[in-house]
Parts: sequence; structure tokens; C-alpha cells
Amino acid sequence: MTARFVFLVHALSPVHRRFIGLRRATPSIALGLRDGTDPMSGIGRICTLRLGDVAEGEVWAVPLDPTQMLEDQERALVRLERAARLAMLHGPVGAVGLGSLAAVIGGRGEALQERLSVPVTTGGAATAWALWKNTRAVLEARGADGTVAVIGASAPVGKAVATLLSQDGYRVRVDNKRAAKGLDVELADDADAAAAGCAVVVGAATTGGLLNPAALASGAIVVDVALPSILTGPAPAGVRLLAGEAVSCPPSWDGGTWGRIYQILAGYGPFQVFACLIEPLVLAVDGRDRPYALGRKLEAADVREFGVRAEALGFRPRLAQGWREARL
Repeated sequence: MTARFVFLVHALSPVHRRFIGLRRATPSIALGLRDGTDPMSGIGRICTLRLGDVAEGEVWAVPLDPTQMLEDQERALVRLERAARLAMLHGPVGAVGLGSLAAVIGGRGEALQERLSVPVTTGGAATAWALWKNTRAVLEARGADGTVAVIGASAPVGKAVATLLSQDGYRVRVDNKRAAKGLDVELADDADAAAAGCAVVVGAATTGGLLNPAALASGAIVVDVALPSILTGPAPAGVRLLAGEAVSCPPSWDGGTWGRIYQILAGYGPFQVFACLIEPLVLAVDGRDRPYALGRKLEAADVREFGVRAEALGFRPRLAQGWREARL
């Protein structure tokens, strides 16, 4: 039996909202005449994604942009719940995944989980897995034996990545006392102090803008999952900023025409997806009733387990620079 999952997203920009309106045949949104706050318009399926005969998922969108998602979280939750319930009318669903700020509002998915009877997962385990593996690829390629800084280490993804890298034997420096608790890591006073002198810096904050580019060492590589970037300004000459959340898909992956358009507009590009998209897929395939990531709870052991299951299905972390695979 094919496992089925739903991935909930929101408009990332006015252009993205117009695409949602076009896809849902809602002229007022497609033409920019409405801002997406109308509760009855714009919610609907964007595309169907298939992994052979193993899994099938639907991406459902609400037309609220990031500002609207944050300024009225109850409104956003109501829209997300409605999208999930409409998707469930199409057939049984094994998991619901949350993309972008849908994974942040309402207690990082906890409020939506209270309203739904199927597991809700934020994508944090998949994001941490891809970031951890991609950071290791950089460290191994560079032969870096110095300290790696983890910025945003107090957030669930950052804490998990710091834990995993420390368990792997790397010297890790974090930017927050809470992140250092219980770990064999070095504690810095802030993000700039954490990054000082490090050849490899990990950006793991939920949102960007924590690190002054001038604090980076010459020739440093920043592996980042923050949108916008962890940097407060442009990267200095000689510093490389790489995306740490990209994942390559197996040959049996098929998004169809609308799926390919969605991947491009969402910033994935044609050759990769962001790791959070595949977390509900793995959850549904395994029939697991406990989310990999929900609220602030994200265990390093769950990240490792998720990675084993994702790789068994053919997914691989892909260190990227824009849409292209990064060459180290």
C-alpha cells in the first residue's frame, strides 16, 4: 500500500502568492487584488509528489505571506488546519509536514498537532540530518581539524547538530549557554565570538541575521539553513556561503509539471528539494505514530534514525550553492 503524506506551506512572496492563486484558479489572488487574508480563498493543493509506488504526497498551500503568518498566528493555524483537513478528504494520511514558518508558529507545530489526529512533524529532524551530513562533508573535504562553530545552537536544529558533531569527535563551539548544557562543547559569549577563527561555521538559526560577516575568518565556509542567511550582510570576499538543507532525490521521484514549477518557485531548483519536505514522507512510509520533530523536542538519536530511513529510500544530503551542487 502506498503511504500518503501532506506537506503544508504558505506564500513566501507576492509572486509565490500569485502562483498559488493561479494554481487554485482564484483570479483575485492571482492578479494581486486580494492579500490572502480572506479565509475562504486560495487554500488548496499545489502539486502531487510521488516516490515510485512507495509514497505519495500532496503539497497544500495557504496564501498568507511570512508577515501575515507571524502577525496573527491563530489565523494562520486555522488556515493550516483547514488545508490539512481538506487534504484528508482525498484519502488516509499517515503524516502532516510543515514548511517554512508553518513549522514555527503555534509552538513549533504543537498547536496544530492538538487539532489533528495524525502525526504532525516540523521537518526539524530532516533539516538537522542534512545540515549535519553536509557540514561533515565540508570538514572532511577541507581536512579541517580545528573548531567548528554552530550559530543558532539554542534552537532545536542547532542543538541537535552541535550534539551530533560533538559525538562524531569534532571540536564544537556554540553561541548560547542553553545549547552548551550537557555537551562537551566550547561556549562563546555570542555569535561573533563563536565564529571567530573557525574555518567552518554552521548557520542553524530559525531566522537569519545573527552573525556579523566581519567576524568570519578569511576563507571560511558558512553552511547555512537560515532563510534569510545567518549573516547580517554580504559575505566577505573569499568566504563561501553554502546551503546546508538541500537533498537530492532518487530516480523514482516525480513531481509532475506543477511539482517542478513549485520546486523552482519555492527555491529548491529542479534538481533538489529541501530536507523538511521529505520528513513527513519518511514518517508515513514507516507508519511511525511519533513525530520526528515537534515543539522544541529534537533528539540527536531521532535525527540519526531519520537519516538511516531517508537514505534507505534513496535520499542524500546535497551541499548546494543556489541550485547547483557545491564543489569543495
